[in-house]
Amino acid sequence: MGGGEEDEAPESSRAAAPRASLKTISNWKHKLRENCLKRIRDDRSRLLWKMRLLPNNNNNQATLIQSALQAIVSDELTKINRDLLWEYDGLPSQPECEDILLQMQTFFYQDLMQHQSTLESSAKTWEDEEDDYLARAVYHHMQLNDHPVQQTVWCPICKEGELHENYSHVYCTSCELKLLRGEEVTLELIRNRLAEAHAEHLDRGCKLTPKIRMESRFNLSVLYIECHSCDTFEVVI
Repeated sequence: MGGGEEDEAPESSRAAAPRASLKTISNWKHKLRENCLKRIRDDRSRLLWKMRLLPNNNNNQATLIQSALQAIVSDELTKINRDLLWEYDGLPSQPECEDILLQMQTFFYQDLMQHQSTLESSAKTWEDEEDDYLARAVYHHMQLNDHPVQQTVWCPICKEGELHENYSHVYCTSCELKLLRGEEVTLELIRNRLAEAHAEHLDRGCKLTPKIRMESRFNLSVLYIECHSCDTFEVVI
């Protein structure tokens, strides 16, 4: 009989293991917290870039970060609600949401402090300041507010002239950049594509500034973004 009891113990343990596993799987609130913290790690480069381009106003920055974090929580909650794997039983409580947001803020601001320390320890070059100016001009066209206004589009090649358009071309007022204008190639499209290209490069986690270049072949000109550090090479338009 002693031997039978010994045989039953492992069997009970094996039966308990699946139940424990199922209980873990059904804990969607734990998964929500985990996914949100991962998202803030993945998205921190984009958020830091947005903060860098905002006016030096703590209220503006706090509002931007709070809005971004709440959007992440809402997005991850929607994903879990649609996933049949999780036993979703309604929204988390207000204290639970606040706790998740607080942890996300902690992760983000720790990274911000480290980022600022890195900037202070390295001298900013003249080219970096130029790129900041261009990035600010591009960023203003990413439609982050409900009241878009007419903005100057700076040339991504020479960084001195402005991009204008007429009935036949989009051109720079200072350098030789000139693109054929058509139904699909407009100043608005170029503005949006430049913003998207910079954002996609930042999403890859590369800290260096990419270059925008132009190449002409067979009477056609193309703009492309290039970064040797992360091997980015993509046609902008």
